[in-house]
Amino acid sequence: MNKKLMIIIFVFLLFTLTVSAQDAVPVKKNVEDATPLFLWSIIVGAVALAAAAIFGAFAQSKAIRVASDNIGRNPAAADSIRTVVIIGLALIESLVIYVLLIDLIIFFVKWGNYTY
Repeated sequence: MNKKLMIIIFVFLLFTLTVSAQDAVPVKKNVEDATPLFLWSIIVGAVALAAAAIFGAFAQSKAIRVASDNIGRNPAAADSIRTVVIIGLALIESLVIYVLLIDLIIFFVKWGNYTY
């Protein structure tokens, strides 16, 4: 990944974490009363989740492609390559799930006093 793309992803994730302070006493509000920061956090969270899914799928496809090439070159090592690829795919997918969890935490913890 090049440096410019990493900076853009970092800025998107940083915007999902910038939230305003809550009131001392939580009050239920309607979505019509929402601040622009609330609406932008939803948009940026969705974009960050989409980017994580896109780059996760790209990384998984690259890992499977390389594993298939290596198994084709050395069929005797197929079992060990398959094991490493499955572990690697699980770790790549867990990164996408972490982004989803962070988005859900931001939406429901910080913005939980808005009703739909």
